[in-house]
Amino acid sequence: MERPLRDSEMLVIYWLMRDANLTDAALARRSGMKESTASSIRRRLMDSRHIYFANTPAFHKLGCTVFVQLYGSTNPAVPKDVKDSAHLRFLDRTPEIFDSASGEGFIMMSGVYRNFSDYLLSIDRYERCFSDIQSSEKADLRAAFFPLEISHVCYTYNFAPALHRIFGMDTPRPEPNLPLKLDVHTTELSLVEKRTLVNLVEYPHASDAQLGHLMGRSRQTVTNVRKRLERKGMYKRVCIIPLVLWNIDLIAYVHLRFKSDIDPDVRRELSCGDWINLSWYTLERESEAHATYMFKDYRDYLSEMQRMMKPLIDADVLKGDPVISLVSTAAAKELRDGHYGALLRKILGMADPVASRPSNRRSDV
Repeated sequence: MERPLRDSEMLVIYWLMRDANLTDAALARRSGMKESTASSIRRRLMDSRHIYFANTPAFHKLGCTVFVQLYGSTNPAVPKDVKDSAHLRFLDRTPEIFDSASGEGFIMMSGVYRNFSDYLLSIDRYERCFSDIQSSEKADLRAAFFPLEISHVCYTYNFAPALHRIFGMDTPRPEPNLPLKLDVHTTELSLVEKRTLVNLVEYPHASDAQLGHLMGRSRQTVTNVRKRLERKGMYKRVCIIPLVLWNIDLIAYVHLRFKSDIDPDVRRELSCGDWINLSWYTLERESEAHATYMFKDYRDYLSEMQRMMKPLIDADVLKGDPVISLVSTAAAKELRDGHYGALLRKILGMADPVASRPSNRRSDV
């Protein structure tokens, strides 16, 4: 059991969740601390891995057209480490899947694809990876598809509202990072912009000077290109949390299906409330949705899940019961955690010099 977070630490975490680009001076102003205190707390949290940062690519500006959420049960007779190893071999060959976690008898995978053909190729690869003697290690996967043309998505995370609730903070409730309708297109990038974007994604904790050293460019060049990429909206910097270190016991992955005869205006009105506001990763279209929640413990899960789902159940709009996959953070293993680099290199047509790269969020120079 980790020690409880101090109030000052919770405050720093909260503000970084709202804006990961805050300087120490801005963070100090928001949290009412001295700049040296805010800087010290930020560094302590990063050194202990209570927080880390990621630069998430704008996939819709790179020609990606569909998000896919895969989840399913695994064989309880097979040891978890054996199943995890088998799935890691598949993930090493499938850059489109950027997040994956396994629990006791469960696995989920989040992916984004340029087109449906790429998805089918990855599923064919999955079948081959788990053929013959490895068939017992295979998961009974289900898929939910969210084409960006008809979906609203939040894939750059929405941690602040849930943390505000769980921490019981004495601050105004933050505005959620709501799912958005995104316009799919391919932004033209120069070679140096492509290289800079890849390095920003693969080394999110690196300074401009360190990135310049990696690329053989000056710090000023990297700074100028980085700012140009920011203006183009090619990535978003986010602050990430390993929940197990925060004494947050449970994660719920929820798949909702809606009835086909719902009035469109009623359906739009339902896309509000805490079932959306408290989900930190959300994919939604007219007929279904995927949401992800955090809970302090099982009692918190029972009360909060019932409260969040009640408006949907009372409105009688769901097609069947929500499919809820509840995973203990103590038993969960991150197989992929913001693993964007390999996919970005594939999209941009840039060779990967390393056969197997570490998880992007945890890579430092």
